[in-house]
Amino acid sequence: MWGDSRASAASVDRLVILRQREWTREELLVDDFRYYEAIKRLTMAHISQEAKTIPINLETLVAEVGDMICYDPGESLRPTLTDYEHWPVRSDLFAKNYRSWEEHGWQPTTPQKHLLEMGCRPYYKAVGIWAKRLRKSLYVESLESTAPILIPAGHWLCIGAHGEPYSMNDKNFRSRYHVPPDTFRDRLFWAAIALRYDDSKENTAKAYG
Repeated sequence: MWGDSRASAASVDRLVILRQREWTREELLVDDFRYYEAIKRLTMAHISQEAKTIPINLETLVAEVGDMICYDPGESLRPTLTDYEHWPVRSDLFAKNYRSWEEHGWQPTTPQKHLLEMGCRPYYKAVGIWAKRLRKSLYVESLESTAPILIPAGHWLCIGAHGEPYSMNDKNFRSRYHVPPDTFRDRLFWAAIALRYDDSKENTAKAYG
């Protein structure tokens, strides 16, 4: 089920695929989405001067000329710009969601200095997100995706400012948004989901190894 996250062209018409659409607050709440405030954390970014594809965890995203490329500086200096975790954000969405980092007395870390030298500037995501953690896998096509992808249970399904869907794993989501602690029952449930996902990946590797 989770062996290949990409949908084949022949199967796309038969799939239920979540794509960008208009959502009302009531629709989001009925569908178990909740609003999560953003944690103020520094993101480095610059304007893309060329069209490019950017592979991330589950999919490959497309950045057009003029889109913003965002970088997580992390804690370690990386050899090149592309060695930092990075992702594209459409310019209009970036303008709506991000603000300049203007912390008084900010002293850039070594990775942040490196990204500054490479032409990036500091920002932070100022806007929260509607999201829910998936209890079942779901095909999603984000604005920057090249094709629908299967988002596994346990990942977070997010709905952006223009109704655009995208996903994030649990660790990344909790590092970016204020999430209440899980109950003991929830922790057991998500642990079982993670074990099922790991078993699926191992069986797929054996089948194609």
